[in-house]
Amino acid sequence: MRKFILMPAVLLAAVCCTIKNDLDYPSEIDDILAVDVDDAKSVTIDRTDRTVVIDFQEWADISSVAVNGMLISEGMKCDLPEILDLRHPVSFSLSGYRTYQWTISGTQSIERHITCTNQVGEAKFNLEKKIAFIYFPESQPLTSIEFTDLKLEPERSSVISTTGYSMGATTSKATLAVNLPMTLDCQLDRVFTVQNGDQLIDWTVRAIQVKVKVKIDSVRPYCYSARIRGIHPGNGSPKLQYRLVSSHDWKDIPVAVVAGTGISAILSGLSEDTGYAVRVVDGEDVSEEVVFKTDKAAQLDNMSFDSWHQDKDGKVWYPYPDGGTEVWATANPATGSFLGNTTVPDAVNVAVQGAGKKSALMESSFMAVKFAAGNLFTGQFVKLVGLGAELAWGIPFTSRPKSLKGFVNYIPKPVDYADETHKYLLGANDTGRVFVVLADWDEQFHVISTTGQYLDLQKNPGIIAFGEYHTNQDTGGFKPFEIELEYRSDERIPKWVVIVASSSSLGDYFTGGTGSKLWVDEFSFEYE
Repeated sequence: MRKFILMPAVLLAAVCCTIKNDLDYPSEIDDILAVDVDDAKSVTIDRTDRTVVIDFQEWADISSVAVNGMLISEGMKCDLPEILDLRHPVSFSLSGYRTYQWTISGTQSIERHITCTNQVGEAKFNLEKKIAFIYFPESQPLTSIEFTDLKLEPERSSVISTTGYSMGATTSKATLAVNLPMTLDCQLDRVFTVQNGDQLIDWTVRAIQVKVKVKIDSVRPYCYSARIRGIHPGNGSPKLQYRLVSSHDWKDIPVAVVAGTGISAILSGLSEDTGYAVRVVDGEDVSEEVVFKTDKAAQLDNMSFDSWHQDKDGKVWYPYPDGGTEVWATANPATGSFLGNTTVPDAVNVAVQGAGKKSALMESSFMAVKFAAGNLFTGQFVKLVGLGAELAWGIPFTSRPKSLKGFVNYIPKPVDYADETHKYLLGANDTGRVFVVLADWDEQFHVISTTGQYLDLQKNPGIIAFGEYHTNQDTGGFKPFEIELEYRSDERIPKWVVIVASSSSLGDYFTGGTGSKLWVDEFSFEYE
């Protein structure tokens, strides 16, 4: 399946003025804007380092990658071959008046796992020697290991057979077809044969018994609940217990699931911002206790969008009270003084009626020489940068909400402005968007539209959780929405929360429909 990924950029014509050097060459831009190859998950283009990194699906053959197309700066020529072996970086050049050296490389990760009944922890893999190690408690006989799932090579491959020995009065070797689940003698190493296309690949699997002690394996606290996982030897009657840190009274967690050597439970009915301890008890064996603290059910200032003020000249609207906490920001400081505000309070169209109630209205428009979307975000407007702006996304936040609730009202218009990479959207309905990011960056993320510095919502390593709402339809008035946050890590604690709303979802790329309007109102975080 072909996957064509367009990178955020603005195609710029060569600058007509000249720069001073020995040859007096005109200045020029050597940008790569997009690369089209089959089976790509993502394409990352770094214009500073002049690198292209393509992350491929598991099944892709990166030794023979066909380049279906490439979008480059106007006036440039490229000598990239049509077929690439991306097991190693490939150098190529863009040429205009000068020649610029670029590098393209490929990455590919393969998920491998082995799942067995009564298994302790996850299998470990030696990729060089193609040996996998699986671990069991001393109570689990190696003569009867039940395999329930196997994935040793890329997606679309299959484990077709296994060869091993049975130890009895006599030792016999046999090869069996793999049909899971199946129980196998693993006293000695077994070989599993995988078919991946035309290749047959052998993996050796070694089963090892280990001494297992009762212990708490992990605790993931939320606001009013916690997910608890423990380990036990697998041959007793284990249970999970908890207590308040301020109490010595241990209580059994009523519903715990025991599976092999694992025991888990969702401990509910807890109080926010409170300390608790948990432990595993299996007969006379008692694990060390693990102490944790539940989250606060934190909210942000002015999530109702009722509080606004204007600058001393009465030209620029700010979405917080005069002298109040600056949680929310807009691009109004870039446009309000001379072109008008793209985000304003609306006391007429509100989701909840009442004295002093307002909503935030964002409207997309063409201002002077560029298309601009109405926007609202947590953080600060930093400064104008050329024809774009620098925005600092995020405010400090350490809680882990389940979702963001609120109300939206959207009236889209057809897309009538687009940058080069989004011309195909012209005439289609514009899209309004709200998204949420929880991240553990060391500092705010700075969006700079002029240089194409944007947040990669799929690959940025600092993102802990993400969720979004979008629509290209007229909602016919305010409608409730709920954005469920998908957590990418159970262990990491957020440092920042980013909430962004925009009347044109591609406004950062100067793409959208003039007159598209998005109202948002009455936001709140939900917790579990």
